[in-house]
Amino acid sequence: MKKQSGFATVELVVVVIVLAVVAGAGYYVMHNNAKLNQTAATTSTTAANNVPPVTTPPAPQITTTASLNTALQVLNQTSVSSNATDSNSLTTQSSGF
Repeated sequence: MKKQSGFATVELVVVVIVLAVVAGAGYYVMHNNAKLNQTAATTSTTAANNVPPVTTPPAPQITTTASLNTALQVLNQTSVSSNATDSNSLTTQSSGF
């Protein structure tokens, strides 16, 4: 019997085809991901340009009852959807003050 060494041509062709399929799938995924990221960046930039910036004052230090009232006023002014829940939450948290 003759001793074989190395790869047969058919084996080499199969390996090349498998590598080509994997590379093609990788390129396809990378290309679609880049498009998706570009679309998301454009959308967020457009959305950010249409919304005026909101400046939020820093939270005051609460050391007395008067500063607690100030914190409640700041909370109600800066909250987009301020409602009774904000006031109730602050009141509940400060009941032991």
